[in-house]
Amino acid sequence: MPVPSKGLVGLPKSSSAGSSIQDALKGIKPNAPVAIGGGGAIRGGGGGHAGKGTAGAGIEMLTDTQGVDFNDYLRRIYYIVKGNWYAVMPPSVELGEQGVVSLHVKIMRDGSVPDPEPVMLYGSGKEPLDRAAVSSIRTSNPFPPLPAQFKGPYIELRYTYYYNIQPPNQ
Repeated sequence: MPVPSKGLVGLPKSSSAGSSIQDALKGIKPNAPVAIGGGGAIRGGGGGHAGKGTAGAGIEMLTDTQGVDFNDYLRRIYYIVKGNWYAVMPPSVELGEQGVVSLHVKIMRDGSVPDPEPVMLYGSGKEPLDRAAVSSIRTSNPFPPLPAQFKGPYIELRYTYYYNIQPPNQ
């Protein structure tokens, strides 16, 4: 684990606060999409009791954005897939079944997902959990068309599903 040093390091002695901020911002790419994700408790199903399961997911852009802001588009994709995922989530998740599934997804300019997508990067080892993740993408097909400013033929995404496991950085 790094040990913090004493005092401010890396700032030139003659630098003003404003120019230091501008220098720091030079390293940030404009319109770079962030990974989008979240999760929470699964609403209880039958039997009149709330389940104790949690589910979370994250979506990451793998394609060069060519300077196009994909943040709103990725947010829309995330919520479309999340709704379809929760609709097919196995009841065993409410009972605490755990697993992580990661899928690679290609979305064409018109929003379609070509066969045989999505491709499983790694599965949970539990068929119902893996099937729910794959179904959430297939049921969401077609997605909204890609932003018009983007000139590439498709984008590639990694979608990771967490069943009763805390996603990293949350």
